[in-house]
Amino acid sequence: MPSASVIIPLWNGAQWIRPCLTALVEQTEAAPFAAEVVVVDNGSTDSSPAIVENDFPTVRLITNGRNLGFAGACNIGLAAVTGDSLVLLNQDTRVQPGWLTALVSALQETGVGVAGSLALLDDGKTVQHAGGVVDWPLGIARHRGYGEPLHERWRESCPVQFVTGASLAMRREVLERVGPLDENFWPGYFEDVDFCWRSQEIGYSVVYTADSTLLHAESGSFTDSVYTAWARLRGRLRFCLKHLPAQDFLDKFLPAETTYQPTVLAGDHHGQIARAYLEAVPMLFAEWGMRGESAAQIGEAMAGLARLCPPLMAAQPTASAHSGSIPAPGKPLLAPSRLDRLPLLGTVRRAVHRLAIFYSERRQRELLGLIRQDRAYIQQLEAEVSRLQRALPD
Repeated sequence: MPSASVIIPLWNGAQWIRPCLTALVEQTEAAPFAAEVVVVDNGSTDSSPAIVENDFPTVRLITNGRNLGFAGACNIGLAAVTGDSLVLLNQDTRVQPGWLTALVSALQETGVGVAGSLALLDDGKTVQHAGGVVDWPLGIARHRGYGEPLHERWRESCPVQFVTGASLAMRREVLERVGPLDENFWPGYFEDVDFCWRSQEIGYSVVYTADSTLLHAESGSFTDSVYTAWARLRGRLRFCLKHLPAQDFLDKFLPAETTYQPTVLAGDHHGQIARAYLEAVPMLFAEWGMRGESAAQIGEAMAGLARLCPPLMAAQPTASAHSGSIPAPGKPLLAPSRLDRLPLLGTVRRAVHRLAIFYSERRQRELLGLIRQDRAYIQQLEAEVSRLQRALPD
């Protein structure tokens, strides 16, 4: 008799987690096999952990104390459970009758390593996900059926290239052979596609299971559009660096990305999205270095990523915004160097320095904000002390 474990990463999900767990627990308690539910909290600052702890006594709550991202929370949960079938579920979902049993049954089929669900939007009539395909060379992950009415085509189970991590089931043996989710996709996006890809590379199939249905509110954790665009671009770049042959990345991806870039950076007024191109440089070193790609290919890819990133906007001037070694906006970011005479090294050197400046200035703004908060707090304390002193008898 199979057993199942359901893992839900939680982050500030007070709006979602009660309906999610109410629907889920109804199924796990009635399942014809042993089933457990584990919620892994990623340092939530709202009431969502208390909701789990107080209202759902059969659900185990694991608290991380900080945000480890989707993959990090999932890996904590996967290491803590005992089921043969391991299921990842988003906090902003409501599973429908038969959801879990259908996933567990799909994993019993010969050769199947990963199974996913039919995800519908909140209206229950519109498809959000019916399995996924990846468009190369850009590595764009697309949900089959997205936005279409639910008709018979989407009620048929079939093999697919990937399934969404909003509802992803895997055999335990697949996890043991493939390894955990890649936490370098932090904060989220593409770790599910990557896991499905790695599973297929060692011979397992990935299937879309139409009888396993849920409602998905979509992006219940990522609500900022610019942040979401940055996370998606960062994840897609990492996925392409991991799974495209080096020469295809150079000859096909980089030219295609140059054409596609205006779509990627739409709404990016301060470089928050574009910085993902420079953040991909250390990923490039790690992934291609491990694969043994040539130094020439690594250098060419570095230069290509640097060219894709437009100049990052400097911080707005403040009273102390330009202390230390951070230059003011409009001033040179980097002292001249003989390395600049070499086109490749000069391009990469300037690009990486732009990224360092961007983060330094952002950190300065954060620190200034904290200082202002502390100053206001101290003033409140001083006022309270003065009030108490005045109230003391002479």
